[in-house]
Amino acid sequence: MLPPTEAQARGAALLAPIALLSLGPYLALWGPPNPPFPTRAAGILLFLSAFTVGVVLHEALHGLGHVWGGASWADVRFGMHWTALTPFAQCTVPTRARSYRRTLALPGLVLGAGPLTIGLAVGIWLPAFYGFLMLVAAAGDFLILWILVGVPADAWVQDHPQRVGCLVVDDTGSDRPPPVSQEDLPDDATINDSPSFVRLLLLAILSAVAAAIGFVIAIG
Repeated sequence: MLPPTEAQARGAALLAPIALLSLGPYLALWGPPNPPFPTRAAGILLFLSAFTVGVVLHEALHGLGHVWGGASWADVRFGMHWTALTPFAQCTVPTRARSYRRTLALPGLVLGAGPLTIGLAVGIWLPAFYGFLMLVAAAGDFLILWILVGVPADAWVQDHPQRVGCLVVDDTGSDRPPPVSQEDLPDDATINDSPSFVRLLLLAILSAVAAAIGFVIAIG
C-alpha cells in the first residue's frame, strides 16, 4: 500500500515500458504519423475532451467492476486524492480477489487495449495514442495487480481506506467478512510490499522484448 503521491511516482516508472509495448509496434507497422497530434483548435479540444471523459470512465469502470464482484453502488465511494490530483473509486466492503483483479484490469482493457488494438489494426494514430494514454492512466492498477500475484483467488480483498492498494482481509472465509475501516488499522499497517526495483526492471525488460518482437514481425 502506498500514499497517492508515491503510487503516482511509481506508476510513472511504467511510462517507458508501456510506450515501447504500445507505440513501438504501431511505429513499426505504420511508420511515424504526420502530423502526430491534432493541429486545429477543434481537434485539440475534441482530443482533450475525450481524454477527460476517459479519466471519468476509468473510475466508473472500476465502480462497475466492484458491483460486478458483489458490492453495491452504495459500497463504492468516488473522490479525488488532491495531493496527487488522482481520482479514485474505492470499494468499502471486501470482494473476492478474482473479482478485485478483474476490477483493476477493466479500465486498461476497455479504454486502453481496445482503442490501441483498433489503431494498430487499421493504422490510425489517434486511437493508438489514446489507448496508450489510457494504459498510462492504468499504470497504478497494473502495479496493484503485480502486488497481488500469489494472493488466492478466493481471498477477500478490500481497498485500503486511505492509501492506494488493498488489504487481504480473509484468506479462506466462505462468507464476506465485515468491512475494515481506518480505525481498525494500526498506523503502520501494510499487507503487501510495494513492487521492488527488480520487479519493475523485469517488467521494463519484458515490455522492451515485446516491442522488439513487434518490430521484427513488421520488418519481416
